[in-house]
Amino acid sequence: MTGAIRLIVNADDFGIAEAVNRGVAEAFDRGIVTSTSIMATGDAFEHGVEIARSRPSLAVGVHLVLTEHRPLVSGHGATTLTGPDGRFLAHTVELARRRLRGALDLRAVREELDAQIRRVRAAGLRIGHLDGHQHVHALPGIARVVAELAAAHGIGAVRYPAERVRSYMLRDLGGARRLLEQLALRLACAWSPLRVLRRSDDFVGFYFGGRLDERNLAILLASLPAGRTIELMCHPGHADMTGGEDWRYAWAAECAALTSPRTRELLAARGVRLVASRDS
Repeated sequence: MTGAIRLIVNADDFGIAEAVNRGVAEAFDRGIVTSTSIMATGDAFEHGVEIARSRPSLAVGVHLVLTEHRPLVSGHGATTLTGPDGRFLAHTVELARRRLRGALDLRAVREELDAQIRRVRAAGLRIGHLDGHQHVHALPGIARVVAELAAAHGIGAVRYPAERVRSYMLRDLGGARRLLEQLALRLACAWSPLRVLRRSDDFVGFYFGGRLDERNLAILLASLPAGRTIELMCHPGHADMTGGEDWRYAWAAECAALTSPRTRELLAARGVRLVASRDS
C-alpha cells in the first residue's frame, strides 16, 4: 500500500505524577507527541489539567483506570473492584481473573469509569478519546461498558490496542513474554465491541511499552505501514519520577527519544504526517 502515514503519538499516564506531566509537556512542546490520556485518579491530576489548559492544541483523552489506584466511587459494588486495602487490584490480569469468576460487578465498573470521565469533563478539558491503564478497557465485559460510555458522553474514538506482530519482535528472544501478552490482547480486542468503534487503522507501542528509547523508536518507525492512520503509544517522563518504579519504565529515555532531532528526521524521510486523535 502506498500513501502518507498519519501518526497519532499519544502519551499515556498523564496525571500520575508531576514528573510524567512535565515529560508529556516537553514531548509535546519540543517533540512529536500530539495527544495525551489523563488519569482522573492520578496524584498529579490537577497539575496535568493546568498543563493541558495552557496547551489548547494538545488533544486530551481519558486514561480509564481500574488497577493500582484508589477508586473515585465508594460503596458496596466498588468492593468487587478493590483489594483489602481499598485500592484497585495491582494488575489487569488479576481483574480479568475476578471477571472470569463472576466476582466483578459491572455496574460498579460503569459507575467508576463514568465518574472518571465526568471528573475530566468538569475540569474543563475537551475529551477526544478513551483508552485504558494497562489496557483494562479491552477486557471482556468492561469493553462493552466503555463502548456504551463513549456513546453516552459523545466521545468519538476509543483505543483499539491490537498491535500486529512484526518481524523485529521475533528477533528478540527476551521479548517473548511481552509478545505473548500482545497476542492475548489482540485476541481480547477481536472479541470486543471496540472493533466497530471509530479508531486508528493500526496501533503500535505495546511491544516496546516502557522501553521506547531512541533505538527502539527508530525500529518501530521504520516498520510503519504506508497509507494508514496509526496510533503510537508512549510514556514520556522525567528522571525524578517516583511513582510506578516497579514498572521499570524508561520515562526519561522515552522523552529524549520523542524530542530527538533524529526522530524528526526519520519521520520526514518516511513522509509521516503527525496528527492528533481529535483530527485523525
